[in-house]
Amino acid sequence: MREVKYKKPLWYSILGAGVLIFLAAAALLLHRIIAGTTAVIPFAVLLAASAGAGYLIYLALHSLRQLKALPDNERVLTATKSKREQAILALSETKHGVDRHFSKTLSAVILIICAFLFLWAYGRAQQTESIPQSTVITGIRYEKATVISIDDSRYQGQQDVEDVPVGSQTVTVEITSGEFEGKQYQLVNNLSYLYGTVLKEGDPVTVSFSLTDGEVESLILQDYDRTSPLLLIVLAFLVITVLVGGKVGAKSLLGLGLTILCVFSILIPLLLGGSPTIPTILATCAFVTVVEFVILGGVNRKTVCAILGTISGVAFAALFGQIACKLTRVNGFQMYVAEPSIEALLQIKQGQDPFSSLQIGDLLVGGILIAALGAVNDVAMSISSSMNELMAVNPNLTRKELFKSGMNIGRDMVGTMTNTLILALVGSGLVLMIYLSSLEPSFTQLMSTAFLSVEMVQALASSVGVILAVPMSVLIGMILFGRKQQKA
Repeated sequence: MREVKYKKPLWYSILGAGVLIFLAAAALLLHRIIAGTTAVIPFAVLLAASAGAGYLIYLALHSLRQLKALPDNERVLTATKSKREQAILALSETKHGVDRHFSKTLSAVILIICAFLFLWAYGRAQQTESIPQSTVITGIRYEKATVISIDDSRYQGQQDVEDVPVGSQTVTVEITSGEFEGKQYQLVNNLSYLYGTVLKEGDPVTVSFSLTDGEVESLILQDYDRTSPLLLIVLAFLVITVLVGGKVGAKSLLGLGLTILCVFSILIPLLLGGSPTIPTILATCAFVTVVEFVILGGVNRKTVCAILGTISGVAFAALFGQIACKLTRVNGFQMYVAEPSIEALLQIKQGQDPFSSLQIGDLLVGGILIAALGAVNDVAMSISSSMNELMAVNPNLTRKELFKSGMNIGRDMVGTMTNTLILALVGSGLVLMIYLSSLEPSFTQLMSTAFLSVEMVQALASSVGVILAVPMSVLIGMILFGRKQQKA
């Protein structure tokens, strides 16, 4: 490929492919607009595919223009020494430019393919039958409102629960959204250590109500409206990431956005529709990994090593998690943290076809894969980058020496990454662990609980994925970066 990419036929082919992709994406966009099916996500993906195709066309034309300006070999050989040197320098600069364009072209092609794969998966996810929600069944509406006045307050701090206010407030609110905007109602704001927030005049809140013959009934004050504070926190996170990370930080946010989009628009609908849990999550993790690394670093040996190392680490986490679940006889039904949600999912499952329904039992291992993905990503890319730098500093390293150096680097990462995963799980289950400790169970009793088994499987399977990603990434890096040892 090194010589082929300096040939014009390749770039003419890329130019033709770019034009075809652009026309196909534009035709699909036009069809959706005419048909009136301008859903935001498919529209945005098709728009991105069109832009990617346009970028391909630009790269192909630019490379063809550079190659056209190259002097032919005969003229170089017969030229004077000074002109020959100038021609060789121009040839070197042109090849360097074409190399850059070819790497960008590969990245654009992969991202365009991923865009169409996303559209295909999104289409399948949208075919999943809608699960009836409580709002559909009961006709409950949720709207925004503002506290106009505090009419009465009957609450006091409850000392035995850290002085948390308990009691109620009577407040007048004005609805600020929906068809009843501007109407005022007097409501009770119940306060407890489990729910409720002390309100002040001007506070934004959410209310729920049902309609009977077009009239509001059963109006309830739900809670303080936290939309604006949450958006402010998210904005602060985005700004800090871009300020500190610069262009790379912006790319990482783009990858994060893609991950969230894939989880909510593809993965969850497919799982609810009865798709096999572990294969579907593995495929989603692989897809997200490829797109994230291509966006961050383009297509080169470093990103290929990181992608393969990440996928292998997540696959090992899945295998270890399944074996551990079989040995300890636990599954998704024993996830205490999600216990209230499991009951709701069981109700959904009962209304589905038994042969194509939500697989709750596999959600334990599925959650392990998603939890491990970020840490495995980090380890695989760090090792890949380190091995790439090692070869840049010392190109004479043999594969054996490179493997040894890569493993030394990886071993330093194992301890910190394993601690990160286990401590994250400890933090998420801290309340329940404090409660269990207060019961002072015996060692035998504690080891027999499904709670401890589930937590240990989650922590250890994720850690095994991170640990095994190290030798896999080093092995792949050794093959991609290293050189064979010369025979004496």
